Amino acid sequence: MSDELLSWERLLIAALNEKRWDDCMNDRDDGKQDDRENREDRHDRVGENDTAKIEGTQASVNTNEINNNVHLVTRVEDLEKKVADLERQLLELHSGRLAPPQKPAPVYTVQPVGSKQPGGSVPTNPYQAPVSEPKPKTDWEHLIARVWLPRIFIAVLLIGVVWGFTAAISAGIITEPVRCILGVLASAFMYWQGERQSRQSRHALGQVLLGGSVAVLLLALAAAHMLYGLIPAWLAFTFYVLTISTGLWTSLRHRSQALSVIMMLAGYLIPFLVDSAKPNIWTFTAYETVFSIVMIVLAHRYAYRVAYYTAFFILHAPLLIGSLIADDPEGRYALMIAVLLQHAVLFTLSTFRQNGEQKANRPVSLFLSFGLVAAWMYGLFGDEAPFIYRLVVVSCALVYSVTAYWLIKQKKAAAIHLAIATFAWFLWLVHVLNADHLSSATLVEGTLAIILGIKLKSKLQQITGSLAYLFGMCSVWVQPIDAIFSAETIAWLMLLASLVVLYEFLKRLPEGSANWHQRYKSSLLWIDSVLFLIFITQVTQVLTHSLSADLQHLLLSAVWVLYAIAVIVTGVVMGKQKLRLAGILFLFITLLKIIFADLPDVSTAVRAVLFIGLGIIGVAVSRLFYKRKD
Repeated sequence: MSDELLSWERLLIAALNEKRWDDCMNDRDDGKQDDRENREDRHDRVGENDTAKIEGTQASVNTNEINNNVHLVTRVEDLEKKVADLERQLLELHSGRLAPPQKPAPVYTVQPVGSKQPGGSVPTNPYQAPVSEPKPKTDWEHLIARVWLPRIFIAVLLIGVVWGFTAAISAGIITEPVRCILGVLASAFMYWQGERQSRQSRHALGQVLLGGSVAVLLLALAAAHMLYGLIPAWLAFTFYVLTISTGLWTSLRHRSQALSVIMMLAGYLIPFLVDSAKPNIWTFTAYETVFSIVMIVLAHRYAYRVAYYTAFFILHAPLLIGSLIADDPEGRYALMIAVLLQHAVLFTLSTFRQNGEQKANRPVSLFLSFGLVAAWMYGLFGDEAPFIYRLVVVSCALVYSVTAYWLIKQKKAAAIHLAIATFAWFLWLVHVLNADHLSSATLVEGTLAIILGIKLKSKLQQITGSLAYLFGMCSVWVQPIDAIFSAETIAWLMLLASLVVLYEFLKRLPEGSANWHQRYKSSLLWIDSVLFLIFITQVTQVLTHSLSADLQHLLLSAVWVLYAIAVIVTGVVMGKQKLRLAGILFLFITLLKIIFADLPDVSTAVRAVLFIGLGIIGVAVSRLFYKRKD
């Protein structure tokens, strides 16, 4: 209906415009023709008529022109009124209501300027802005009765069935085989009803019945096997697998992620529902691993995010339980293979994903998976077989490093692989190097990781590199310098140099890039200056360790004063006001140190030397500022 109205509207407007233009052109041609005829007549009568007749002819010509113009204006106004009336009718038809019968459009006459229309009425604009429809209210009846009511009362039904079974069993009415058969029949009836409700567009109720049917069937099979011993372990396991497979097929056919998650949880529990006389950790791990991999691939294929994370995380729970109850010491190799296989699948899906492919997984899942792999390897082999732990970690570091390089060359996203490679190299360094060299190594790794993260604009890489750098900085901080030529001194020099490298890197970045880092790059120099003060303090204490206490205080204060002078001079040369003020402030800090820390423990002679030297330096610095001002 709306398309027809729009087509009729276009045709009508086009016809009116064409009609209006034709009428205007015809009126203009008529006016010109009359004007031309009058002029020809006037030219013929010039020689015969006198001056009075010529003036009369000119007056008549002017009168005809005025009449023609008035007639043209009147017709144009009539057409405009008709078009406005038609537009109003079209708007009423668009709004869905029929327009009441309208009176014929009145014929307007030209009124003198300043006169009022009869009745003093003013035509109004019929157009009204469309009113936006209000948002539909929440249908609480539908939400409660069709969504939540079946979910709640299916649980009530199951509880009632359990109580009914209990009462019938107590009365001796239902025997053990009959109980299991009734459970299977109830499961089949619920499945049939679930399919029937789904076909009738009652999807919420149908999915609840389908999930409940699988749960009832598993309970019946578990009772037949574990409680009554009616079926052997291998047959019970086969029935379990068939039940879960049917449930998964049903969930995929109905495109139900919730039903898929329920089937996954039930599938992970199957090994615990088999009463085996000789449990085997290898069989247990093989089933859990294969089931997890299949579920991850299916969730990735159908872009089920919740199901993907469920299949990934839940595997580690049964593996942890299996590692606690297993008696076989060689079972840890089975657990290692299971964890590595799952991580390999996640790595493959994340790395070789096709362009435009829907992805239920997120990069964080791969990073968390590697973290769990590292935790499993350390827990299984960290103390008893550290070689295996180191081998697995360094292999992962190499694989992810090469993969990140390849992805960067292919101009693809490599942030997650680069971050995992950084984390893996960090774990390997922590486990391989001793405490003396660990600080320097982690500082170098953290610095390179931060620079690479800024270059590639990867926040995850920057965070990983920053954590490694902070670990190295804390390691340097807690290890004081005991000797000049030592690993601690090298670590401190690496820390000071790394801050300068980061500052120079940020300084050389083009404007507009790494804005967050550009705002705080000057903070690196301030931190470096404070750390350098701590460094020279430790070095001075090591060098003056064999001297007397007076000389130690005197030399340390002298070093602080020289450092303050160096800061002030640098500020003067570079024209940095903040740097000059920082040097002056540090002079006052040195004075406070001398007063409160040195004076109680030094002799009067040393006090005199300290105050005389500090006073001379303060006056000289002041003189330097006077010269600079002049």
